[in-house]
Amino acid sequence: MKNPSLLSVDETARLARVHPRTMRRYLADNIGPDMTRIGGRVFIREDHFRAWLRRSVVPQTGTIHA
Repeated sequence: MKNPSLLSVDETARLARVHPRTMRRYLADNIGPDMTRIGGRVFIREDHFRAWLRRSVVPQTGTIHA
């Protein structure tokens, strides 16, 4: 990939529809997308985020209860 798009933690959280604290916990617990540190700041490459989403898909095994 030539110029990968870098997403902030807040942008990644918004795209995943979770609270930024939740995304930071995912990253700290190594269950979130791969991250990149630049000058002490954390970024997530867009392609890594999309790959994480694909890996997170689970087959539906029953009905959804709201």
